Amino acid sequence: MAQAKGSISPIEEVMGAQSPVEESKRFLALALFQRVPSVLSRICNDWVLCGVIGVVALGLDLYRLGEPGLWFDEILSVERARQSISVIWQIVTGAQPNMALYYFLLHYWLHFTALFSLPDSEDIVRLPSVIFAVLSAIVVFWLGRRFFGRTGGFAAAGLYVLNDLQLVYAQETRSYALQLFLLCLSWYALFAALTGTSHQKKWWFCYVVTAILAVYAHLFSLLIFFVQVLAAGGLLFLPGPWQAKARARLRPLIGSMVMTGILIIPMLVASRVGGKTDWLPIPKPVDVYYLFLTISGNSKIFLGIITVCVLFGLLAALIASRQNWSSPLSGVIRQDEHSKPSGLYRYVPLGFALLCWLIVPVVVSYVVSQKSEHLFSSRYLVTIVPPLFLLVGMSIAVLRWRLVKVVLTFCLLLLALHYVPLYYQSAQVEDWRTPTQWVVQHYQQNDGMVCYDNSQGCQVSTEYYLRLYKSPAHFSSDSPGAFRWVTYDITNRLGNYQAAVDIHALAAYAAKHPHLFFITARLSGEQSVEKAQVARHWLDSHYRLLGQFSNATVTIRLYLTNTSIITT
Repeated sequence: MAQAKGSISPIEEVMGAQSPVEESKRFLALALFQRVPSVLSRICNDWVLCGVIGVVALGLDLYRLGEPGLWFDEILSVERARQSISVIWQIVTGAQPNMALYYFLLHYWLHFTALFSLPDSEDIVRLPSVIFAVLSAIVVFWLGRRFFGRTGGFAAAGLYVLNDLQLVYAQETRSYALQLFLLCLSWYALFAALTGTSHQKKWWFCYVVTAILAVYAHLFSLLIFFVQVLAAGGLLFLPGPWQAKARARLRPLIGSMVMTGILIIPMLVASRVGGKTDWLPIPKPVDVYYLFLTISGNSKIFLGIITVCVLFGLLAALIASRQNWSSPLSGVIRQDEHSKPSGLYRYVPLGFALLCWLIVPVVVSYVVSQKSEHLFSSRYLVTIVPPLFLLVGMSIAVLRWRLVKVVLTFCLLLLALHYVPLYYQSAQVEDWRTPTQWVVQHYQQNDGMVCYDNSQGCQVSTEYYLRLYKSPAHFSSDSPGAFRWVTYDITNRLGNYQAAVDIHALAAYAAKHPHLFFITARLSGEQSVEKAQVARHWLDSHYRLLGQFSNATVTIRLYLTNTSIITT
C-alpha cells in the first residue's frame, strides 16, 4: 500500500528514492538530520557542566585568598622566585632541585605582575596556584566524562573541587596545584592514547610532556610515573576491552615511557644531593587512616560514605568481568539486553588503573618512610585525591536509575560542601603578618633586629613582610645569626645561626643600637626552646623591656639598650 503523502518527512519528499545509491543517501541525510540536534545538545550540556565546575572552583579558590598570611614554605617559594634566573638555576641544580619548574614559573609571574606595579602580596603570589587548581578540576571532569558519563564526571569533579586537602594547596604558594594539574593531564592523555581512535600521536606527545613536567614540578611525581608504568603493564595482561588496544599500541606505549624516563634522569641525579625529609616522622599504621581522614575533611561520616562508594564501584566492575552474570547487585546496576552491565565491562581496566593510582603511592611511600627517606605526608599524597573521587564517580556511573544517580550525586556534593567552611576557618598556618606590623609600628631609625631560629625561617619570613610594607626596618648585615636561605641553597652551608642566642654576640650588637628587637619563632626541639629562654633571660636582666608581642607563631621583645650596664 502506498504511504500517505502527509506522513513523508520534508527530507524524504525533497530527495525521493530513485535508486539504491540515492536511497542510501536519503537515509544518511535523514539520520544526520535527526542526530545533529541531540549531539549538539549533549556537547552544550558537557560544556555547561564544565563551566559550572570551573566557575565554582575559581570562586572557592579565590575566596579569602589573601586573608591568611603566608607561612614559611610559601615565603621561601617567593624569596627563591625573586632571585635572578642564574641564581634560581644554581638553587635547583645544587641543593634544592624539588619544585624547580614552579620556581621558574613563579619568577616570571612576579616579573609580569611587576609590570603593573603590583606588590608581591598574598593574593598575587597565590594566584598561579588558583589557576592550576581550576584547570586540574576541569581535567578531572573531562576524564570522568569520557569514561563514566556526564553524571559520573560531574560527581568526581565536584567532590574534587570541594575537597579540603585540594583547597589547601589551591591557595598556597607551592607547586602542589601545578603538580596535580600536570598529573591529571598526563593520566588523561595516557588513557586517551590507549583507548582513543584518533589523534594518537598527539596524545602520546601530550603524555610524555606532562609526565616529564610533573616530575620537574615535584619529585614525588616520580612515584606517580612508576604507578603509570605499573598500571600500563597491568593493562597488557588484564582481560578486558582495553587489553587488545594496549597490546596493539605496545610500541608507542613503551617508546613514550622510555622517552619520559630518559628526560627525567637530570631530576633523578639532582635529587640525590637535594634536600632531605628527615623532618617528617616515621609513619605508623594508624597514619594511613589519618591520611584518608584528612582527605575527607576530618569527617568519619564522609570517609565512610566515600569508602562504601569506592568499594561498590570496584565490586560492580569486578562482577561485570565475569562471564556468568549473577549477583545480588544486579537489581541496582544497569544492564543491557544481554544480561551484562551495559558499558561496565570497560570499567574494569579503568578501575584497575585508578586503584593503582590511589593505593600504590600510599603503600610505597609508607614502606620507604620506614627508612631514612621519609615520604609519607598528606602534602605529597594529595596526588591520590583525583583517583579517589574518580572511583566515586565510577560507582555512581554503574547505577541503574538516572534519578538515583542524580540524587546520590547531589547528596554527596551537599555533604562535601558542608565541610568546606571548616577549611577556611583553619586556613591560617602561621601568622607572620601581624607581628611584623607590630615591628613596623615600633621601629625607629638605627634600631637593631635579631631573629632566632633563622635555620627554620624566622628571619626570611619577617623580611618578606617588611619588604611588602616597604618599611625602613631591616636586619643589618652584622645581625647575630643572620641566615640567608638563598646562600644556603647555593653553598649548602648553614652559617652560624646559633649566634642569635649567644650572649656575647648579643651584647656586642646591642651596643651599636638604641633599641633591640629580639624575635623568636619556629623553634625546633627542646634544645632550641631552652637556648631562646636563656637568651631572653639574659636580655631581661641587662636591658629595659619596652614592650612585647606574642602569638602562636612569633614572640617579639623590644628592649631599650644601655651600654653602661652591660656586663658579659
